[in-house]
This record gives sequence, C-alpha cells and structure tokens, in this order.
Amino acid sequence: MSAIDVHGAQKKVSLFSCGTVVATPAVMAHFSENNIEIEPYLIQRHLQSDWGDVSPEDAIANDFAVENGLRILSAYVAANRRFWVITEADRSATTFLFPEEY
Repeated sequence: MSAIDVHGAQKKVSLFSCGTVVATPAVMAHFSENNIEIEPYLIQRHLQSDWGDVSPEDAIANDFAVENGLRILSAYVAANRRFWVITEADRSATTFLFPEEY
C-alpha cells in the first residue's frame, strides 16, 4: 500500500483523526488512470461525516464510532467503481480499498 500525505489539510476540517492514510495498489491505479484525487473523499467527505453510500444503520453506527473510538467505514463511487474508506478504531490509519480487497 502507498502512504498519502494529507495531514496538513486534515487539520482544517476533520471531526476525527485519520492517522496514516494508505491506499491499495488497485485503488491507486484506478484513481491515477481516471484522474481522481483522494483528498476530496478524505478531507471533504469521510472526515466530515459524509459517509457516502452506506445504509442508514451503518451511518448511525459511524456517528456512534466517531464519538466512541470505534472503526469508521465510508463507501463511495468514483469512475464507476465502489470503494471503501476505513479508519481504524485507534485512529492509527485510514485505508482506501475496494470491497473485494477486504
């Protein structure tokens, strides 16, 4: 996986810490091939509690997770591919991956 430096921008708007941000090689290739930037999905969505395409129950669970230090999962679609953004419970890392890579 590749680490992504977004910590400077994260400080402006985040509701929780994302730790080290990484992405699987497949996600990195997909984003690169389609000129998609990771930062908007992380900074402007995931860290601001826009959980994307998750069920209402998962959104409620994510809100609870932010307040109680549990794992957070968002789901988005970019260039016709669904991907997940997962922040670990200890906030040590956030990973961009495709569901089939979980």
